[in-house]
Amino acid sequence: MGDGSTDDRDVLSHSALRHYVRDVCPRDYLDQLLDVVREHTDDDLPFYTDAVTAAFSDAVPVFARPRYVEFFWRCATTVPGYAARAVLANGPAESEGSEKLFRLWRSVHHDTAAADQILHHARDEAAHSRLFVRLTETAFPGFLSPESGDRLEWSLPDVRARPLVKTENPIPQEHLIDHLVQMNIGEIRTRLHMHLFAPVVFGLTPKRNKATTRRILEGLVRDEVRHIGYTAALMEGWARDGAAERIRRLYSGRLAIFNRITVEQTEAAVRDHGRGEFPDLIEL
Repeated sequence: MGDGSTDDRDVLSHSALRHYVRDVCPRDYLDQLLDVVREHTDDDLPFYTDAVTAAFSDAVPVFARPRYVEFFWRCATTVPGYAARAVLANGPAESEGSEKLFRLWRSVHHDTAAADQILHHARDEAAHSRLFVRLTETAFPGFLSPESGDRLEWSLPDVRARPLVKTENPIPQEHLIDHLVQMNIGEIRTRLHMHLFAPVVFGLTPKRNKATTRRILEGLVRDEVRHIGYTAALMEGWARDGAAERIRRLYSGRLAIFNRITVEQTEAAVRDHGRGEFPDLIEL
């Protein structure tokens, strides 16, 4: 039974991997995402859809490829502590994002509607940074000591307590559009990352903590859709007002840069844990 049992486990593992990759990153992932965003905004978003679709067609970003999903599965299921570290790393990253958004809000003088949503987004990211620490503690008890978890939370800047004071020099409109194109692309990647690790994290969570883990994950995904939605709606409005070609060029150029950065960020993990099987993930 020894050999047969091992073979059976291998078959089950391969089957689980296939289902995971298919569910997280289906061939029509971008189309599905755009449908969700259009439903959220109650707008067909024709200009935004055209710009994002063209950019993804040109760059084929590594984070939207099935092999990227397969590599995460490999690491999360074979490298001790990998999934916990991946979750925890989002805490400082979200905190940094909240700082950038708050600085952007301070410089937006001419567009109250955009500024209000940027500030809301900045506050969301500050809350998320702490939620990722809590998620790590909930899903992976013992990975962090209570003291280290508390220290990490206290070390994260919190823009929610900042005085709401604008800068003296307002940001030009074209720079605001560029910033939010980059933010929108980043939120698209973050949403895919949430889908990437949510089933793994939930599966690894002790039974007693699963309800809390589910609530945190579902709340984070809802917020990501909202963030993609408001930036998409802003792009659509600006495109209708004459910035369509600028926005299209920005998406194409910024996604290509974003893809290069993602490849650079992935390279060390591929070399350390890929066993020579994922060279395509570090090739542009």
